[in-house]
Amino acid sequence: MVRARLHSGRLTGATALNSQLVIFAPFKAWGGIERKMLILSREFLQLGIRPRLVLTRGGQVPYPEELPAAVEVVDLQSRGKFDSLFKLRRLLRQDPPGAVLTAKDHSAKVAVLGRMLGWVPSPVFVKVTNTPSQTLRRPFKRRSARWLYRHADRVIAISEGVRDDLVEHFDVDPERIEVIYNPTVTPDIPERVKAPVDHPWFAGDGPPVIVGAGRLTPQKDFATLLEAFARVHERRAVRLVILGEGPLREALLEQARRLGVAEAVDLPGYVPDPLPYFARAGVFCLSSRYEGLGNVLIEALAAGAPAVATDCPSGPAEILQHGRIGPLVPVGDANALAGALEATLENPPGEERIREGLDRFRSDRVALRYAQVMGLVKAESTAARS
Repeated sequence: MVRARLHSGRLTGATALNSQLVIFAPFKAWGGIERKMLILSREFLQLGIRPRLVLTRGGQVPYPEELPAAVEVVDLQSRGKFDSLFKLRRLLRQDPPGAVLTAKDHSAKVAVLGRMLGWVPSPVFVKVTNTPSQTLRRPFKRRSARWLYRHADRVIAISEGVRDDLVEHFDVDPERIEVIYNPTVTPDIPERVKAPVDHPWFAGDGPPVIVGAGRLTPQKDFATLLEAFARVHERRAVRLVILGEGPLREALLEQARRLGVAEAVDLPGYVPDPLPYFARAGVFCLSSRYEGLGNVLIEALAAGAPAVATDCPSGPAEILQHGRIGPLVPVGDANALAGALEATLENPPGEERIREGLDRFRSDRVALRYAQVMGLVKAESTAARS
């Protein structure tokens, strides 16, 4: 069954105060951060704000086939941080924007240093996309991050958990942190979920499929998902599909063979759009050890999939409203995960419960909040989607 029936329409009533925004980062051609910045750029244009993507340190144009023509791209062709700093200074002197938004560590350091030196005339907003105490293990990186976050004009955390982590582990003044969720729920989701899925397990009336998705790395802890799946598989007919690529592919396949479930497990690799798979899933599972927010969990809910997640830092508890929308289990606990998966397969929540709270992640609302925090618009009124 294909699910997904979201609201349509757009927010209205925002007046642009400054029409230009620089988004500064060493982007890749594709990726999670890149996708979110593409979505924000589209929404900023709707608000009358002109985003300009400034690439540094070998950066690439993100999703070039999808990037609107109205989004200007400037490649600094810079090498290290100081080269980037001098070139950014020259660029911003010629045409100062209303704000600078950074999306990755390299660009954040360059922009904040430039701001401190008086070389960056516009306020700098640093977007923190993961739980820093989990990703910054080395003492030097932690010290530099602590300096960085303290000197930004404002830090944008993508979840309450990330904000709490910044306050607890990096001594950032909570008054300098703004929590803005990622722009995950987009108007095109109802059409995207209708796309066909080229996989035999999602056709016909076979056993339900548990779906996971993400890089095949230790962070995502698909090893625990496999352990839990094997226990569910002992008691009922069920299959597991994990979407994504990564260095642990062979180890996970070997684990599936050792557990005796290899015939019921498939790792089809990277898929350009996982939403059609989510819409046909018996249950979606996020098994991560840590996240910044857990965008893939939001996407699964938006596609209409029942969901189970680990209660990891940070994001799943916020997304699932502390277990109201779907079960939360301890990180690394295969028994608890198996029980939650089996219970959800047996008694899935209704569609209204699954989609509860998704308005927080609507792309137009998120972009408007960014624009307000950065002082680029004044919101006079907002019209709800109908």
